[in-house]
Amino acid sequence: MTSLTLDCVETESELLSAELWEHGASGIQEHELPGGRVRLQAWFDANDGLAERFAAYGPRVEDEKAVDWETLSRQAWQPVEVGARFYLAPEWDESPTPAGRMRLTVHPGMALGTGDHPATQLVLVALEKHLREGERIVDTGTGTGILLEGAYLLGARGVGCDIEWESARTARRNLLADACPPRVFAGSLRALAARSADVVVANINAVTHHALAPEYARVARRLAILAGFPERHVAGLERALGAHGWQRLDRLSSREWVCLVFSAV
Repeated sequence: MTSLTLDCVETESELLSAELWEHGASGIQEHELPGGRVRLQAWFDANDGLAERFAAYGPRVEDEKAVDWETLSRQAWQPVEVGARFYLAPEWDESPTPAGRMRLTVHPGMALGTGDHPATQLVLVALEKHLREGERIVDTGTGTGILLEGAYLLGARGVGCDIEWESARTARRNLLADACPPRVFAGSLRALAARSADVVVANINAVTHHALAPEYARVARRLAILAGFPERHVAGLERALGAHGWQRLDRLSSREWVCLVFSAV
């Protein structure tokens, strides 16, 4: 077995992890470094040009013994309380749900959005604060479906979409496993009718937020909850949504990550 170690800035870690999975990684571990950096260690069955493929991240390639991924995963994923109402627990966890909290099952896997990232947790807190029972939500870039499931637990109705077919399939499978409506399709927010949702949620990168700003304003009647970016993108996103008549209602942050809530004027 071959081990590949890469260093990157924290904002690149999720996309780099996805690229490692696509390149055939059998497992990945993430370690925080000082200065907003992250070290990713990935394991592969063979060294198939790994150093050349990931040369931009200072790759270190070593031969190692086989890794017991099941044991490592169970040690790494521990239950965590998020906001005032959520209790995020991995699918194998048998601990009791704390009184007054709702259990949101975490399904670790290859799709983005497994619940441990600050951006995902910020959106869950924003949903707690601003989502109204019975509202219709659209979760664009749904990943594992965790935000859509969180909205269901809060009493909303909704649909998720993802341009990656595999992510959409993963989200459907996770929602079905947790007895939630598996309303997810592979495609873009552009496929939805105008004013077809009360709230749009998107935990994706800032470039995509800018591209989709007109669609957020077209599809959502009341709120847009946007995350997945650091502080330096806040002003630009406020201008982008403001150009479509939306104003910032709330701002949440954790470490360098930010979640913005916009409301229709």
